[in-house]
Amino acid sequence: MHSTSTYYEILGVPKGATLVQIKRRYKQLAHKYHPDVARDKETAHRLFIEFTEAYEVLSDPARRRAYDANLNIHQAREAERFVQDNERSNPQAETVKKLLQDAQLAYIQRRFTEAIEIIGRAIAMDPTSGSAYAILGDVMRVKGKPGEAVKAYSYALQYNPTDKETEKKLMDIVSKYVAKTSKAAAETEASPKAHVVVNIVIVGAALFLLFLIWLYPGAPIVSLKTYVPPAALWSANLAGFIAASSLLIGLALSVNGLVANPDEEILFEGGNNWAVVPTGIGLLFGSGFFFLGAAAFYLLVGFIQGSVSRSVVTVFACVTAVVLIAAIMYNRDPAIKQVLLFGGNVSFLPMLIGWYIGAAFRPYNE
Repeated sequence: MHSTSTYYEILGVPKGATLVQIKRRYKQLAHKYHPDVARDKETAHRLFIEFTEAYEVLSDPARRRAYDANLNIHQAREAERFVQDNERSNPQAETVKKLLQDAQLAYIQRRFTEAIEIIGRAIAMDPTSGSAYAILGDVMRVKGKPGEAVKAYSYALQYNPTDKETEKKLMDIVSKYVAKTSKAAAETEASPKAHVVVNIVIVGAALFLLFLIWLYPGAPIVSLKTYVPPAALWSANLAGFIAASSLLIGLALSVNGLVANPDEEILFEGGNNWAVVPTGIGLLFGSGFFFLGAAAFYLLVGFIQGSVSRSVVTVFACVTAVVLIAAIMYNRDPAIKQVLLFGGNVSFLPMLIGWYIGAAFRPYNE
């Protein structure tokens, strides 16, 4: 390094500056500090040599890439040295680090009350811990409290401005929640009767679709007898009515806030930090092959690692209800067992789609 300042700092341009910006800035400095026009010849000559050297490196793509790589290594080492010096000068740093690890584990396992209590202890020991506030923001976001999450993420970025992941989470909440505050306020002022009527229509339509199975059971799909013998008595009408009804029920659950955001409950169990075993992803892919086995896996492993979601269990209950009603409505004794065995395969994914559609209207719930 030429000095304690980087070439970017010497030229006065950001690290991501384009070649055009670098050339423009060099011309400005060359005009200002050229020895022929500057009053302080000695200082101007020294500065001219420094920013000319910086310009020659940054204006050459190959030399700039090499310089950036070296600069990144240097800055990483400086950051590591700073952390180590801070830990040596602060005997509580190791304790805070351990508390944050415990808080992160409690958060992933959805022990939110415990996670908040641990984070509080960490912040009491180190009020400027950006990591503590970042975890607190994750907890509040998953709990459906975006206002509190925004506050925590803001503190995290205040104490650690380079935390890009937290910055992304904050912008995500702002775009999905804060920008829709006025719309939510307008919905709050709407007539409660209209809300009840909409729910009655959606749920009523779902039940009516299941009743249509009794009226129009349809003929068994011929190809199933050859390729899927355990489901040989299923008809296209049966599958279609179950799927449509499930989609409507998933929509009703979501728009009424009976289930949380599906991304947090299934794709990213515990926010953007994976659980030890991603049971949600296993459920998502396994349910299309054999829902009962996928659900059992989710509940068993999720119970062991503490990642079972109340929202997913609610959806399981609704899937069970849909399949039971459909089995009764199909009114074909040999086929009832097949409906009970494979009905979840047909019901779960459409209900998940309805869940996502509803979440688009209610991205976060207070």
